Amino acid sequence: MSTASMSFGRPIRVTFPRSSCWFAHTAAAVIGLLRRLDRWLRDHAADEPKTPEEVLEWARRIEKSDPGFASDLRFAALRAMDDH
Repeated sequence: MSTASMSFGRPIRVTFPRSSCWFAHTAAAVIGLLRRLDRWLRDHAADEPKTPEEVLEWARRIEKSDPGFASDLRFAALRAMDDH
């Protein structure tokens, strides 16, 4: 028997089902969105007021949604301004 007449078959090509590729792309996209959301939340959490004027501005912004807390903030900011 010569080597020319021998067939060893074709190389097997591994293909993944399309659903697993779709799932991998979707999972990667969701993870990317969660990372962006986390970065956005961390960046905005750093925006806490540091001066009495910033506290007064914060009190003005939340006046409609939480008037009691805004009043407390305003009092604390005005008291801090009087101390200086």
